[in-house]
Amino acid sequence: MKTLRLFAALPLFAAALMAGPAGDAVLPEQLFPQLDGILKKAVQQSPRMLSRALDLEIAENNRIAARSGMLPSVGASYSYYKSKDRQSLLYDTPGSSSSSTYTLTKTPYSASISQPLYHWGALQNNAKIGEIQQSITQGQYREAYRLLVQSLRGEYMRLILLKLTATRSGYYRDTTANQLKQEEDRLAKKVTSDAEIFSVRINAERAQIAAERADFDLQNTTNSFARLAGLGSAFTTNDIPDSIPEAAYNANGLNNLLAGFLAQKDPVTTEAATLRQQLEVEKLNYEITKTRLWPKLNASAGMSQDEQNNYFGSGAKYKVTSLYAGFSINWSIFDGFAASAATRNTLARRRILENDYRQLTERLGQDAQTQVKLADFSARDMSITDRLLVSGEGNLRAKNEEFNRGVRAEAEVNQAKLSLYDAQINAYSTRRAYLLSVGDFLGTVMEDPVLTNLAAK
Repeated sequence: MKTLRLFAALPLFAAALMAGPAGDAVLPEQLFPQLDGILKKAVQQSPRMLSRALDLEIAENNRIAARSGMLPSVGASYSYYKSKDRQSLLYDTPGSSSSSTYTLTKTPYSASISQPLYHWGALQNNAKIGEIQQSITQGQYREAYRLLVQSLRGEYMRLILLKLTATRSGYYRDTTANQLKQEEDRLAKKVTSDAEIFSVRINAERAQIAAERADFDLQNTTNSFARLAGLGSAFTTNDIPDSIPEAAYNANGLNNLLAGFLAQKDPVTTEAATLRQQLEVEKLNYEITKTRLWPKLNASAGMSQDEQNNYFGSGAKYKVTSLYAGFSINWSIFDGFAASAATRNTLARRRILENDYRQLTERLGQDAQTQVKLADFSARDMSITDRLLVSGEGNLRAKNEEFNRGVRAEAEVNQAKLSLYDAQINAYSTRRAYLLSVGDFLGTVMEDPVLTNLAAK
């Protein structure tokens, strides 16, 4: 299996060497070294990739089966059986006929070898189809890993957001609980009424539920991430970072990659490559199908022996041994127009694939441009939320200083703290959206550097 994975990754590794850096774009694994290790281990640990690796084995076996038609076939047989035969000798003279019954013991055996010689290239074309289909599976394996990586990136950063949300919910729960305690003390002193404390009690209950829900979502998502990455119990909430660092936006790098991608006559994406390979398969199928009614030449050689005894009940024993070699021609002359119908179907499938390929190339260009634009939008949003985060941090510092001087109430400090949590959540959400949009674009143009992880497997 490791050999198959290495073979699957070699074309990608060569392409990565020629492609150069992916426009110096920042990706999540560059910000989180732990995530980089998770993505590398996911090739062999993720259940999804383990299944895809089995697809590689199936493709290799299918390639061998497709090539088998070009190789000689060898067969042998041996039999041992007894038979009871009755022989009658018939004469024209009445009363002269006779019959006898006897038992025969037979031990025939044979061995033969057959080699296809000339099938108008049909066998070679079938072997090429097996190789192309294996290449398609290898491309799908790489694409499956890229999609898995993008999912892991998104879920990893989502865990950071959920962890921060749980922290914020816990802080709000503690704040409302403290406020409720103060109001309960006031109620005990008859300073306030049950009607006035009712809303405080409701807020405290809601805050408790929200905190428990946030903790549950964090734990549940952590377990899902661990299963997806194949980490098991080795990954816990303690392994989740506390923040998403700032990400630099390189507009020129992304635009240069986009320009290079749009200039390609044939896109290098897995989807486009798969369609091109399927077109090649249909061309080979056409070449195979049109030879169905043509004569086929084979060579064969072998030996056989038939041994019997008790011939005519006399106890005599004889055997016939035959050694042979020669050529044979098989010719299917008429098959009820099945061959011509299959040929027309092949041509129709080719036209369908050609039409699909034209639409795909147009869509890929549009998708790449859209993803670059979305990355730009996300970067602009990120700039705004980053500034709001800085403002929130400054506001909290000011409130703390004023509280220490006795100018501000504790409730105002708590509100500033909650506002800062909200600003952090908004900032991390936009950073996550930007990083994911960059990953989507690099995946579309086949410049995602994470795919080089496959070269080492």
